Amino acid sequence: MIERAFYKKYIEKALGRSRAVALLGPRQCGKTTLARQIVDSHSPNYFDLEDPSTLIGFEDPKTALEQLKGVVVIDEVQRRPDVFPVFRVLLDRVPLPAKFLILGSASPSLLKQSSESLAGRLELIEMEGFGLSEVGEKKQMRLWNRGGFPLSFLAKNDEDSLVWRI
Repeated sequence: MIERAFYKKYIEKALGRSRAVALLGPRQCGKTTLARQIVDSHSPNYFDLEDPSTLIGFEDPKTALEQLKGVVVIDEVQRRPDVFPVFRVLLDRVPLPAKFLILGSASPSLLKQSSESLAGRLELIEMEGFGLSEVGEKKQMRLWNRGGFPLSFLAKNDEDSLVWRI
């Protein structure tokens, strides 16, 4: 695993100044791995909307979220676009007991939904694959050949890496 120190620090600072932070980026760029470094995936404050057992407890999102304190992670939010109006209600509470780290793909429809419902309440961070500053100059040729997506870059050999790129 390669530390994503820049993004982690950026997210932590954003959570310090904003009510909610949306971490958007392509699938498999490392959003979930990074979020799990901020909030443990076994915490009651972590919701993976691709997990059927999480979805059962998330049938009424307001009830599931309104009692939580601290940082709350909602992963794969694009699976439940109906939750954005609920976020608006929760983020307008005074005092604000919880802040939200919302993870999703950077799809145009998701961006439109979040910007309409959460204007002025949400800070957007766009995440990409590994950059040269993260992997170091010694691995620049690997980055050039394999690309920056974690599964491709970290594969044990070029053949396995190719599977993730085609």
